[in-house]
Amino acid sequence: MKNFILILCLATFSQWVYAQNKQISGRVVDTKGEAAIGASILEKGTTNGTITDFDGNFKLTVGPKAVLQISYIGYKTQEIPVANKTKLNITMEEDTEVLDEVVVVGYGAQKKESVVGAISQVSSKELLKSPAANISQAIAGKISGVITSQTSGAPGADDMKIYIRGRASFAGDNQPLILVDGVEREFSQIAPDDIESISTLKDASATAVYGVRGANGVMLITTKRGKEQKPTVSLTANWQIQSPTRQDTYLDSYNSVVLLEEALANDGLPSQYSASDIEMYKRASAGQLSGIDALLYPNVDWYDTVLRNSAPAQRYNVNIQGGTKRMRYFTSAEYYNQQGLFKEFSQDEYGNKSNSSFKRFAFRANLDFLMTKDLTLSVNFGTRFEERRGPNSNESRDGTYSQAFYEMNHTPGWLFPVSYTVGEGEDQKTLYSGSSQYQNNIVARFAKAGFYRSTNTINETNFIVDYKMDWLTKGLAAKGMVSFDYDAYYRRAFSADFATYELNDRTNYNSIDAYTQFNTDTELAYLGNDQTTTYKLYMEFQLNWARKFGKHDITAMALYNQNDYRYQADLAERYQGLVGRATYGYDDRYLAEVNFGYNGSENFMRGRRFGFFPSFSVGWRISNEAFMKGTEDWLNNLKIRASYGEVGNDVYKVNGVKQRFLYQAVWTQIANDYHFGTTGYTGIYESQYPNYAVTWERAHKYNLGLEFGLWNGLLNGNVDVFYEKRNDILTPYLTRPQWVGVNMAAGNLGETNNKGFEIELKHANHIGKDFTYNASLTFSHARNEIRNMDEPATKTAYRKQEGHPINQYFGLVCDGFVTQADLNNPDFPVSTFGNVQVGDLKYRDMNGDGFIDSRDETFIGYSDVPENTYALSLGCEYKGIGFSIMFQGVDHVSRYYDAEAMYAFVNGGKVKEHHLNRWNPNQSEAYNLTHASYPLLHYDSYGDHNQRKARTAGLLGQLVRSLPDAEPRGGRGSRGAHRCKGGQGERGRAAGSGGAVRGDEHPHPAGVRAGQAGASGRGRPPQGRCAGAAGLNYRFECGTAERLRAFRCPFLRKWLASIQKNHPRFYKWNHKTKAKEKQKIQHNFHPSGRTCAEGHGMDDEKVDLAPAAIIACLFKTVPDLQR
Repeated sequence: MKNFILILCLATFSQWVYAQNKQISGRVVDTKGEAAIGASILEKGTTNGTITDFDGNFKLTVGPKAVLQISYIGYKTQEIPVANKTKLNITMEEDTEVLDEVVVVGYGAQKKESVVGAISQVSSKELLKSPAANISQAIAGKISGVITSQTSGAPGADDMKIYIRGRASFAGDNQPLILVDGVEREFSQIAPDDIESISTLKDASATAVYGVRGANGVMLITTKRGKEQKPTVSLTANWQIQSPTRQDTYLDSYNSVVLLEEALANDGLPSQYSASDIEMYKRASAGQLSGIDALLYPNVDWYDTVLRNSAPAQRYNVNIQGGTKRMRYFTSAEYYNQQGLFKEFSQDEYGNKSNSSFKRFAFRANLDFLMTKDLTLSVNFGTRFEERRGPNSNESRDGTYSQAFYEMNHTPGWLFPVSYTVGEGEDQKTLYSGSSQYQNNIVARFAKAGFYRSTNTINETNFIVDYKMDWLTKGLAAKGMVSFDYDAYYRRAFSADFATYELNDRTNYNSIDAYTQFNTDTELAYLGNDQTTTYKLYMEFQLNWARKFGKHDITAMALYNQNDYRYQADLAERYQGLVGRATYGYDDRYLAEVNFGYNGSENFMRGRRFGFFPSFSVGWRISNEAFMKGTEDWLNNLKIRASYGEVGNDVYKVNGVKQRFLYQAVWTQIANDYHFGTTGYTGIYESQYPNYAVTWERAHKYNLGLEFGLWNGLLNGNVDVFYEKRNDILTPYLTRPQWVGVNMAAGNLGETNNKGFEIELKHANHIGKDFTYNASLTFSHARNEIRNMDEPATKTAYRKQEGHPINQYFGLVCDGFVTQADLNNPDFPVSTFGNVQVGDLKYRDMNGDGFIDSRDETFIGYSDVPENTYALSLGCEYKGIGFSIMFQGVDHVSRYYDAEAMYAFVNGGKVKEHHLNRWNPNQSEAYNLTHASYPLLHYDSYGDHNQRKARTAGLLGQLVRSLPDAEPRGGRGSRGAHRCKGGQGERGRAAGSGGAVRGDEHPHPAGVRAGQAGASGRGRPPQGRCAGAAGLNYRFECGTAERLRAFRCPFLRKWLASIQKNHPRFYKWNHKTKAKEKQKIQHNFHPSGRTCAEGHGMDDEKVDLAPAAIIACLFKTVPDLQR
């Protein structure tokens, strides 16, 4: 009976409990109203839950006071009280911060709350807000500590250089290691819609796992993958207008010839234009001339003639994302078309255009096959086809030189029109203009000279296996990956010669007989092709383990990897290494992490190829401490983290070329220098002595960071302070004694430090249900300093690079303008760069020796990488329609503007608006000192004194300016052609009066070569010197007064022979020649010459090291030279 009563009571209680519980049902959808497949429905405080089906529906029995927690990947978790409801319709809200919850780290991913390294991450949504031409541009200003610098705006060649936390080495290009889905790849041309996130690893804690490759930071690009959901199709259509941020401001013909006449008068040269000519140019500039007058007095704006104001670009992307329980997929296809700024001049009958263009066709498929609950096979396949077209002109991909911009910058607009028209009716013909000096009319080149077409076919494939091994021990998993990349480049070009014409008979200008022809027109011919292939093979195997024991959270990772990079038939580049990581967390408050990389590089000899690179980091989540209770309403996150580690760098470049195998001797072939009897034979000699002890550059990095989140996400921020010390940087032996007699491979001698801080703030909020807005601010500061680079201890302090930033500019310091009082001062320093007049630049005599020469050059301005970068981003969105804007800037950076960018009448060339503010000889000295911002005008090389690399005190002349980031377009890139015979270097012709030697006296054997290097803009020598055979300047001028002027002659003995001819008392030249031996020369100095040489610390054998200073000294001491 008792048992029956007990059973009855239990049954009654169960019925009562069941009556209190109830079943609810509902549907979960996303912001687009589509079903949220697999959303989690959990009764808060219990383990009672379910997930939604393929239609987003769910059913669940819950308690009477239940609160449901609904969570779904990519959306904010919601809590909904059930109350009296039995059916719920739930719309998930997109979580813009969801990607920040999981951070991609080296060889894995971690929850953001447990990360103790300095890592910044940007999502695909942020990248797509910028309608940039490529990904490298899209990240500008979005990641703290990341500096981007663009050197070219040409279609398909506008990638950015990237620096993470500035620059800390002078051995390489300081570019970070960039990995796409775990493999080192080019990333800038990846379709933006394909990218899920970009993580930037900045401190040693984050980069130590990359060991010998991680010193310059690491960027991890992760592409999108499929999800278990119904197929989602996304379409992006983007149309862009691209325009120059600034253009060169060349003067019209009237103002140009007015200033030209002024410059000629300043130099005592004959006038080229009469008053009536100048009046006609004035009318031409006002658009009042026509017919023959317009041809004789042209006013050509070459920029306006050749360039459009803007260039269009368009991008279309379609992608599909979805999956089932067995297979997930993400596929995308993209088309991108970018046009250049050149106008259309082409006369090609097959439709090839003169404008440059870039097209990209891309396809990607990321597939995941869930073979079993533990085994997943993945395949990533990406392919791109890139096509570049353009005119047959020399336009370098890296932006270092553009023939089109060189010609536009160099060709005066007052000499000849763009073209002439002769004949009538069917016999009418267009003649492109030119002259003996300017034969390369850029419009004619675009119209007739041909074209090129290049293609890149790129295939990138990853095969990945993930296997969970909980059967062996809980939390254990294995992963293996093999990737193979292939890049085929093919370029073909077609070329034709073209004629230019100069009008010589104004009375018969409608006939071709009135013109002088330069060169001839030829048929289009096949110029040839160039093709290269690159192969990359990468393999890795990884073991991961993760377990949680109560309050203890432990993870571990071990990995082996190796890669093989092959370019054409070059010897393959190989790396291999071991990687390890262990993390520990206690009660979600105290965090610790240890990473290491044990890596090997082929660049070091056997026995020295492997190095160990460890890092240690700790973190403290203060907001999770018990004593912080009560702050949850306004303080959501507060974490302090600190790290120390070592990473390496094995890249050493000279002039942009990677140097490998420095531990091996370099042998060079030499022709006809080994003599047996009277016959010379070809042989070899050791041109570089090896460095057997060469090893990697090592960076010691310290980082201290603070993370915080306030008011439920209204304000989130990061603040990091870092310090980095580098040692064993490869650098040439600057203290190598001359008696060694052979070039030595670089040694691990350099030391630098780099320090700074970063601030990142983000704010996001909503007003009502449909309007959201956000704002973010980033600021970064990084300053480096060279501590050691093997400079001689006796080198003058103000000339040492040690103690200064890497690549800080080097030149003269300008203290204003030369005044009459300066010239009257007997102690005023003598310039070795040319005659100085009132209104020229006044340089500081740094060493106080009474001369202005190269020994007075010192560090000026800043380096070419900014110390400070900052960006402000603002955005808002209303019902899916959004607007965003970003302000970005840099400071403490310098740009060097030379040649056409700043100087007047270079090689007889052009002038700009800033030349209007020159020192005007028609105004008083007091007026000019107040108003002038450019020195006295000179013609061509007569202005050599002013045309130095210099920092000026408020002047606009040839200076290193500290400006926001801006790059000159085109430009010569070297002063070689200005002071070396051979101004039109690309044709190997002498420049006449524009060369280094006036007239035909004293020809310079290296002049043409120097002119070539200068005119083509290939490189900028460190001190603005000619890029000729000896890399130095040469100038000697003979005038009616027989006055000597010498400028750093590298061929001292040759021009002293000329001096002896005119000044036998000064120098005596004796030749002693022996058979089968090189010519020997003995020096017999004028007593004053010997005194000057000894005053500069030189004997007869070393006098050629500083000829300019000696000759300047002789100006003062030898009266007959002062005439």
